[in-house]
Amino acid sequence: MDFPLITDPFFYAVAIPAVLLLGISKSGFGAGFGSLAVPMMALAISVPQAAAILMPLLLLMDLLGIAAFRKDFDFQFLKFLVPFGLVGTVVGALLFRVLDARTVAAIVGGFTLLFLAQRLLFPPRPDSPPPPKWLGALLTITSGFTSFPAARRSAPMSFRCA
Repeated sequence: MDFPLITDPFFYAVAIPAVLLLGISKSGFGAGFGSLAVPMMALAISVPQAAAILMPLLLLMDLLGIAAFRKDFDFQFLKFLVPFGLVGTVVGALLFRVLDARTVAAIVGGFTLLFLAQRLLFPPRPDSPPPPKWLGALLTITSGFTSFPAARRSAPMSFRCA
């Protein structure tokens, strides 16, 4: 496999703020604005490439988060989330072979805007009741679905969106 170095300055102009925004959001600040990282990077590269670049960073951040909160680990919650996340990921991976890059970008961008709107319109509050389980399942499936662009290894390695 050939991994060419990205030399386009525009890529770095959008990627560096995207990664910083993602890190700030994952640390608990920014109210979920980290979900804008892939769409920001998609201004310079394809959505599958942006997701593939960010996935190792997200994995590392999640592993560090799990280590930091290992005493507060909720296995029941995990047993609820994992199956729905896998369903979304499998559906997304299957559809990825059928959909073209622009459609994938539109779907991921649309879901990103919906998640952002949900976060802004209904910010989490400590006194609010937990959401219904059906909503949690739907949002988990959607989250798994939007993570599928990195699942396809044979995506073209073009560094510019047409």
